[in-house]
Amino acid sequence: MSVQKVWLGGTLAVALVSLMVVGLAFPALAAPGRQDDDLNLPTPTPAPVEQTPYTLTVVGGEAQTLTFDHGAQDGFVLGETTVTSAYPRGMVFTINPTSETGDIQDVILFIRFVHGSGTRVVASWDESVGAWVSRPWQTGEGQPAWTHFEFTWRVRDTSGASVDTEPIALDYADPAREWFRMESDLVVLYWFGFGEDDPDAVAQRMADSMAATQERRVQGFGRPLSYKPVAVVYPSRDGLAEIYGSGVANNRVAGFTSSDLGMSVQVLRGTELVPGNEDCIYALQPDEWTMERRIETIYSTTTHEVVHLYQYDILGGPLGPLWWTEGQPEWHSIAPGLYDRRLRHLGTLQDIPSLTTDIGSNLTQADGCYALAYDVGPSFINFLVTHYGGIDTHRQIAELMRTGPTVYEAVEQVTGKPFLEVENEWRVYLGLAPLSLADVDPAQALEPFEDNLIAVGDTITLPAMPMMSPLAEKPGPKALASAQCFANTAVTVLNMGMLEDVPYYEIDCMGMTGWVTRDQLVGPQN
Repeated sequence: MSVQKVWLGGTLAVALVSLMVVGLAFPALAAPGRQDDDLNLPTPTPAPVEQTPYTLTVVGGEAQTLTFDHGAQDGFVLGETTVTSAYPRGMVFTINPTSETGDIQDVILFIRFVHGSGTRVVASWDESVGAWVSRPWQTGEGQPAWTHFEFTWRVRDTSGASVDTEPIALDYADPAREWFRMESDLVVLYWFGFGEDDPDAVAQRMADSMAATQERRVQGFGRPLSYKPVAVVYPSRDGLAEIYGSGVANNRVAGFTSSDLGMSVQVLRGTELVPGNEDCIYALQPDEWTMERRIETIYSTTTHEVVHLYQYDILGGPLGPLWWTEGQPEWHSIAPGLYDRRLRHLGTLQDIPSLTTDIGSNLTQADGCYALAYDVGPSFINFLVTHYGGIDTHRQIAELMRTGPTVYEAVEQVTGKPFLEVENEWRVYLGLAPLSLADVDPAQALEPFEDNLIAVGDTITLPAMPMMSPLAEKPGPKALASAQCFANTAVTVLNMGMLEDVPYYEIDCMGMTGWVTRDQLVGPQN
C-alpha cells in the first residue's frame, strides 16, 4: 500500500498517498491554575543513553555525473549508464545498449524504494546525446532530496529478446547546496540551513534521541523496523516547496512521512503561531521560539514519525481510530507532551468525548488548542500500560489488531474488562465524569418492551406524511440523521427498545438502516 503521511502545524497526520491530519506539539509549559503534578502519571522515561556513535559528513553541493558499467549480458552489450541529479527537477539517466538479435526497440527505467514499491519511466532516444534518456521526477512531483532507491534498466530489441540489469543503489542528491548527513545505527538524518555552527550537537542529539526510545519501540511493537529510516529536515517551507512544481500554498504544511520511501520529511518549526492555534493557552509566542527551541522539535518529531513507519512495516498500517494511531507515536516519542495536564484542565472547561466517538484534530477546543486526538491517545495508552501489565500490553493489543479485532475489542481481550469500564477508569483518573452505556451506545442501553402492534421482523408501511422520514444513527432525542426514507415505503423492523420512556425502532428501508420513533413508524396515535 502506498502511504504518505502529511502533517500540518507542529506535528503530523496520516494519509494514503496524501492523507492530512493536524497535530500539535505542546511545549513544556505549565497549564494555568493549579498544576496537580502529583495526580498525573509519569510520562515514559527515555533510556539513559549518551554519546551514541554516529558519523557526520557533508554531502551535496556539487554537480556530478555518475557512471556505471553494465558490461555484456545474454547477447546485449549494455555499456555504461550515466546518472545526473537535477534536483529538485528530477534526475537524468542515460544508456546506449546494442543487441546481437535486433535493433533496440524500447528501454525502461525501473525505480524501487525501500518497501519494493516504485515507479517506471520509459526512456526516449535522444539524438543529441546519442543515448536513451529517462528523466524521473522531471516536474518535482514531491520527491524529496536524499530519497534512497535502487534502479534497473529493462532493454528489449526488435526480436522480442530482453534483459534486465542488476540493481544499483543511489540517493537523490542535491547538487545546488551542501547538506549535513548524520548516520547512526538507527537513523539517517539530512539537514541544512540551521545548526551550522555546531552540527555535531544536532547529530549527537538525534542519535541519542533515537537510541533512547528504541527499546520502547521494540517492546511496544515486538520487533525493530526492518530498515533504517531517513529523516530530511528543510529549514523553511520555501525549501520544501522546491520539490513541488507548483510550490506549497498551504501555510500549515510542515512535511510528510512516507512508508514507501521509509522517510520523514520535515520543515524546521518556524517562529509564527500555527494558524488556528493562535489562542491556545499553551502556545509559545513568536519571540519565545528561539533557534534552540526550534531545533529541539526535530527530535520529538522524528521519534514520533518513525513510529508511523513501524505501524506500516509491522502492523500493515495505522490500524484504529485517530486517537490510537497518533497516540502510539506520541507515547513512544522522546517528548510526548503534557497530555494529562491539558486534559485535566480542559475537562473543567468542556466535556471530553468518549474514545468510541470520532475524536479529531482540526477543531479548536475550549482551551484555544486543537489536536485533541494527540492528547487523549497517549494519555489513555499511558494509563493502560501503567495499570494493565506494562508495555507488553501495548504489544499484545497491536498484534491482536493486526489479525482483525478493533482497538476496543483488543483492549477488552487483553484487560479482561469491557472497554467502557477501562475508559471510565481513565476518565476518573483525569477527574472527568464516567460515561454510562447510554452515553456511548444508546442501542445497547435500550430496555426491552412489548408493543401490541409491532414486533422485530415485522414489515410495516410508513405513513403517507411526512414525505421524508429521517433515520437516526442511534436511538435518542439528539441523535443525528444518517439517511431518509420516503413515505409509504415498506420497511422491516430490526430492533426495538425503550430509552428514557420513549420507544425506538431500528428499521431497514430499502437497504438503509436507522432508528425512528413510534410516531415515525406508524403515525401519531390518539
